[in-house]
Amino acid sequence: MEWKLVAPDIDRLLRAFGRGYKNPAAQTRKVLDALDRLLGVLADLKPLAGNDEVKSIWLKIPRGSMDDFGDYEELLAEGEVSSHEEYVELWKSEYPDDYSWYELVAVENERCRAVSVGNVMVLCADSEQGPIDFDWLEEHATILLDLLARSAHESMRALREGSYNAIVAEQLPYYLRTGVVARDAAWAAHPEARDAIFDGMGEDTYRAFCEYAAADAEDEDAIGRLPTMTGNDFLAACALGYEACGYDVCGRDGRHLPLDDLYLRYADGRDEGLTGKGAGLCSGPGIDLASPEAWDAWYFDRTRSGGHPWEVCQGGNSTHVSLFVCHDRQEAEFRHRVGELSDEEFRASEQSWGYYYVVAGKAWNRAVEAVYFYVALKRAGLPVVLRDARAILARFKGEGLIGVVPRDVIPVYCESMFPKSYGTILDFMHVCDEDIAAFGDKIEWLPEDEAALV
Repeated sequence: MEWKLVAPDIDRLLRAFGRGYKNPAAQTRKVLDALDRLLGVLADLKPLAGNDEVKSIWLKIPRGSMDDFGDYEELLAEGEVSSHEEYVELWKSEYPDDYSWYELVAVENERCRAVSVGNVMVLCADSEQGPIDFDWLEEHATILLDLLARSAHESMRALREGSYNAIVAEQLPYYLRTGVVARDAAWAAHPEARDAIFDGMGEDTYRAFCEYAAADAEDEDAIGRLPTMTGNDFLAACALGYEACGYDVCGRDGRHLPLDDLYLRYADGRDEGLTGKGAGLCSGPGIDLASPEAWDAWYFDRTRSGGHPWEVCQGGNSTHVSLFVCHDRQEAEFRHRVGELSDEEFRASEQSWGYYYVVAGKAWNRAVEAVYFYVALKRAGLPVVLRDARAILARFKGEGLIGVVPRDVIPVYCESMFPKSYGTILDFMHVCDEDIAAFGDKIEWLPEDEAALV
């Protein structure tokens, strides 16, 4: 097969490689030579400001002709299309623009040399191992690296001529950009999003939350402390939250479940030996749930790890609700170790140490439960804060910003992509053509990082 520098062929080659992280591995001589050629093209590209081992540049690759997209007769025989008109429509839907854009990232250090394109990790060559004789992906890797080098040569030529950054700023498609949009603008286009945010929120709890959020909902210094704690205290706090959320707290006999069984019904289950009934590698014999001494021994046990005892409403990595138990001793010890507290100040701080709770659950589809948990504990007189309380309240009110992220970025954990001047951004989204038509003019696009020569 004759491979061309066109987007369909680049995409076919990329499909031969995985999207996950690759550990450094030995490569064949042909692959290493192709890698040398690509890195040579990028030799005078300045590394990223935050990491001098990484270089990045955009490639602008033509979509080519319909024949480059695929063989019409084959697609017809396979049932992918039923007419030439459908074939043309499919081609234009897959490659609507004359050019496709790919971000090429190259990493080079003493341990390895790596190349990724978009969200595809092409290879990671181990610099400490000699060449190997055979690799199944040698042909694909060699051809792809050479095509990338040809395209990178054009980008580098534009950079040397002084036109590259202007081209990127003017022509990079919106779906590869990062920006922010006011929440009310997005809700105006998608009113169902507002309804989903409020689903399950009662007026009484909402009013209480508004009052607390305006006072001390995030102020750990203003909520007091518990001088001691037991396992039962923690489990009882969980029970307050479960009941407030409307969870079923009874067993088959209609009676209220024991605190530990109720906790294990809704929590993650990996309780690090707290109840003696936990699951998996993080299970353990359990502690005396009525004993403050037993709780302290378990809580401050530095070998205790690997579980999720605070994940009280189980869910995904970003879609669960946590009820953390915190103690001032941990922060004070850290500050003492790094020299922020003198020995005398550290000893004096012990007088104010104690336990308090932190509720966390900022995902749009779990925040209502987090608020119910927080309000229930607050009303019970317990020292508790809600992480990101003001930002969650702003979300309920339709205020604040939503982060717009490129289509190949999963829209969670994207906080680091936005300047701190924008404040706390809880939610992230992709935008499509319909969104651009509806509120695209209200999106504030962040400037792309400019490339430079060494």
